[in-house]
Amino acid sequence: MIIIKLVSGAQMGQIDRYTIEELGIDGVVLMEQAGRRVTEEILAEYSALEKVVVLAGKGNNGGDGFIISRLLEQEGIAVQTFLVGNKDEITGDAWVNLEILERLDDQVTEVTTAADVENLPSDLKQADLIVDAMLGTGIKGKLRGLFPNIIDLVNEVNTEVTAVDIPSGVEADSGIVREMAVQAQQTVTFALPKLGLLLYPGAKFVGQLKVVDIGIPKQAIAQQEIETNLITADLATKLLPLRDDDSHKGNYGKLLLVAGSTGMTGAAVLTARASLKMGAGLVTVGIPSSVNPILETKLTEAMTYPLAETRDGSLDVGAIEQVEKLMSSRDVLAIGPGLTTTGEVTTVVNKLLTKIEEPVVVDADGLNVIDDLEILKEREAATILTPHPGEMSRLLEQPIKEIEVNRVAVAREFAVEYGVILVLKGSRTVIATPTGEVYINYSGNSALATGGSGDVLTGLITSLVGQDLAPVDASIIAVYLHGLAAEIGSEELTKYSLVPSDLIDYLPQAIKAIEN
Repeated sequence: MIIIKLVSGAQMGQIDRYTIEELGIDGVVLMEQAGRRVTEEILAEYSALEKVVVLAGKGNNGGDGFIISRLLEQEGIAVQTFLVGNKDEITGDAWVNLEILERLDDQVTEVTTAADVENLPSDLKQADLIVDAMLGTGIKGKLRGLFPNIIDLVNEVNTEVTAVDIPSGVEADSGIVREMAVQAQQTVTFALPKLGLLLYPGAKFVGQLKVVDIGIPKQAIAQQEIETNLITADLATKLLPLRDDDSHKGNYGKLLLVAGSTGMTGAAVLTARASLKMGAGLVTVGIPSSVNPILETKLTEAMTYPLAETRDGSLDVGAIEQVEKLMSSRDVLAIGPGLTTTGEVTTVVNKLLTKIEEPVVVDADGLNVIDDLEILKEREAATILTPHPGEMSRLLEQPIKEIEVNRVAVAREFAVEYGVILVLKGSRTVIATPTGEVYINYSGNSALATGGSGDVLTGLITSLVGQDLAPVDASIIAVYLHGLAAEIGSEELTKYSLVPSDLIDYLPQAIKAIEN
């Protein structure tokens, strides 16, 4: 099974240095390979180029650009090369390739003043393609100098852009865009995908992503011990459990879902239906007693169990003992969807987290009422938390904005500190494990931005844990299929009209897609 690793800009820099300094592969050789591979992708994508503008920076990204200029010229394409900066500021491998380009009488025009920038628009508009080789993976913080104005010009003209390694303005470690970034239609990145190419908002600027081999040896990558991975169809397929024809319902998990309250029975229904559609053997929904008749009407295949409730129709502390007894014959507990945070729900959830010895999936209001994160450390069985950014904000007492700009690090640190599997939902859902391994999901779309989608995901995860999958593997498959069902369903129903119950209906097609 091939697992695609994701790297930060710093990690990629260390891989490059190891390749050059420890393995002895010259940086000029790597740069030549990088330029050649980008050129190949450009020629494969654009078959009728007549004029190309290459915008180069002063670093190695610019060096790649000089090679691309030379190779495109050799193909008979007219190339204009602009250097954002002074030639005498260029050093190292980039300088070697600038000199080669100039020895071939290919002019490189310096852009060093506001007046120089004002002269660019006509050339940019007349080009068939712009190659962005300005900033690369090393940038952090506010854009300086002429770059903001040049990036604005590139985005204003109606000319396609190929970005070299990463669109200028996107931070490679996080996907942060401080002010602006080049909007590319194609990005060709080297050796491994960078985190910033996959995480939003940076992902919006990437266009079609191509990852190309430039000859970096496997040993150079292995020495980094990279702990961030991409969830792909291939990975989900390899982890999906096979079902034996010689089996029965007891082989596929006995689930207890504690969910719902007056006015929020839908959450319990969605969680139950999703868990059944994912193949669970037996599903019981524990629900406040007054709304139990509603669940019995809405659910056919799942069993229901009326739990002790308060006057407002939420769980009473008497439910603690009831759930404990039910779990004596159950394999996994999910708690939270639609519970509310009123009355005695806080006591119920926190007590159950200390008492239940089986794996527990905690979502929605179950997350909102955890009053002491330390109890998570004391659990021996797996604990899977599935917060969206708002719930994560409450757990950490941090602003949502701080969490969103650093999703991977936040998820990893929390999972390691509290010994949980954290499924941080959102665009590019992040799964972090107690060992520090992180998985980033690439499936899904904006159709998931609807209340109830998270309840479906909780059902999928709980179902797969009940089918005796390792909790991390269960989370990976569930998150991928959840997103894939949204992609498949929105093709027919559109991203506007797909609702959470539709996700469940399209789940079989998603499963078929990865089975095949």
